[in-house]
Amino acid sequence: MWGHLMTDMNKILAGIVKFLAFALFSTNLHAAELIDVRFGPERDATRIVFDLRGEVAYSVAGDAGGNGRLILDFVGLSVSPVHKKYRSGEGHIERFGFADSDGKNVRAVFDFAKTAAIREIFSIPPSSQNKNHRLVIDLETSDKNGFLASIPSQYPDLTAVIEQATAANREVTPNFDTPISLQKEVAIPPRSKYIIVIDAGHGGKDPGAHGQNGTLEKNVTLAAAKELKEILEKRKRFKVVLTRDKDVKVDLEAREPLARKAGANLFISLHADALANANVRGGSVYTLSDKGTTRAIKIAKSEGNYRADSAEFESQEVADMVLDLSQNYTRNESSKFAKKLLAELSGKTPLLNRSLRQADLRVLLAPDVPTVLFEMAYISHKKDEANLNSKAWRKRTMTAVADSIDAYFDERELGRVAENQAGGAQ
Repeated sequence: MWGHLMTDMNKILAGIVKFLAFALFSTNLHAAELIDVRFGPERDATRIVFDLRGEVAYSVAGDAGGNGRLILDFVGLSVSPVHKKYRSGEGHIERFGFADSDGKNVRAVFDFAKTAAIREIFSIPPSSQNKNHRLVIDLETSDKNGFLASIPSQYPDLTAVIEQATAANREVTPNFDTPISLQKEVAIPPRSKYIIVIDAGHGGKDPGAHGQNGTLEKNVTLAAAKELKEILEKRKRFKVVLTRDKDVKVDLEAREPLARKAGANLFISLHADALANANVRGGSVYTLSDKGTTRAIKIAKSEGNYRADSAEFESQEVADMVLDLSQNYTRNESSKFAKKLLAELSGKTPLLNRSLRQADLRVLLAPDVPTVLFEMAYISHKKDEANLNSKAWRKRTMTAVADSIDAYFDERELGRVAENQAGGAQ
């Protein structure tokens, strides 16, 4: 009983400390603004500099997944949209970005290209030469044990915190060199490779459409799929699966189940369109239509090969409800990716005026894998046919597709960080 009482008392005390600290910072700190993040890379060291307008409270945490991840939680920090997405870093930092949590706090995430430990964290007040506040973090090459050991304690000495928070003089300046956590610690799942399934349309005895100069759709889709696979794998963030890697026929009904079996996080089907009107050119992106959604659910239920299998639930009714929710989520995610894909393709390759389309196509029917069909060009148009056969066009266009995939998963990662942040603050 005494042990339980002490545990409860510790929880209450910790809660009081966090409340008082929050009240202190809320009273004394004006909203700070992030101006920029700069890097000073050296051979075995990297300096991260936050340029800030105003002082800001922060806490530091770490995650040992991959090469490691440095996490900073800021209280009341204003961050512009340009910082709220992953960008390339320098030195020990591979990528970094910011995410809102509950409207007051902001989380910064720094993914390591090479594991490092924190050598020093310090603040620099404004001066006659620099009117900004600066928060500086110096990193040095280390192993994961060294990195985790270098993370500052989440809680400073309780006595100092209580004295500071309850001081009669409310204008006392907080010690920003000692980070104070104003929330529960949030576990960030380690990064793992996303599985991308690329479907080269047609193949084997099914040549698909053909161009005026005899180009076959099955050949240009396979070449594009291989190019995209190579680009994605070089980024070391993705595991890529091709529905076919040579000139063979793959049944249409087998393609989207293959993506599901692979555990795909994203499914992209590559095609080349054709029309009797040889003047039409440009690419387009398809997602599933309302009619296709109904058909997808019917097929999934009849085949019983979707992730929300009734065997996992207490009744078929519950399984059906989960399937409907899964389908809605998948359609939303497919639409998000389609928009990012078209944004990246713009200016890199010709696009139709109405380039975002919906259709009831078998390859789009996976109820639990975000899926798009990319009609790369009109093979029936001479210039588009030439593009489809061009190595330079293929590399440029598939790089744009890869960039859209990166952007899509960047957004998902930052969204997940923000959700974890909000959940930890409850």
